[in-house]
Amino acid sequence: MSFVKSYIADNAKKAVLEIKSAQDPTLIVKFPAFLTSFTNSFSSNWSEEQVYGRIDPIGTFQGTKRTINVGFDIISYDEKDARENMKMVNKISRMLYPSYSKSGNALVLSKAPLVFIKFGNLIQENNDNGNFLLGWFGSWSANPVLEMGMFTPKAGEFLPKVYNATFDFTPQHTQDLAFNKGATGNPAKFPFDGG
Repeated sequence: MSFVKSYIADNAKKAVLEIKSAQDPTLIVKFPAFLTSFTNSFSSNWSEEQVYGRIDPIGTFQGTKRTINVGFDIISYDEKDARENMKMVNKISRMLYPSYSKSGNALVLSKAPLVFIKFGNLIQENNDNGNFLLGWFGSWSANPVLEMGMFTPKAGEFLPKVYNATFDFTPQHTQDLAFNKGATGNPAKFPFDGG
């Protein structure tokens, strides 16, 4: 068993970043979470109208947008890990593309490239879907760290020992986050479940 698979299987702290496709829930990747950066930002959007004689504008609330930015290293301890990591990087890259269905002689977009993500209590949603948070990638990159070197099992085949990966993710919350009595979400556990 490779280091990556044994780390994920045996890690008691569950420090594992999990990403799965909403188009094909069997398409799932798991990485040991060697996080290098993490930000969770919220921005409120307001439509402002300046009226005569009033110092401050009148604001009409439009919505709140949440964005999660994550950076992490994907580390290979041997050639087997490097090959497995390259397969997982490829899977995430494929998750960025939509599904199409055939309609006559044309292809029609049938499913958007939504994904589910989970990382402990920092990226999660309390739901019946294994606490995965639904959303989409605004960007994804996985760049080989060239100074760490590569495995070269045969001529013309290069397997990076380390990738530096980053993504930004826009969640689509499936629970009611409003300040209402009887709301389905649990305000004490949003956005981070601290117990």
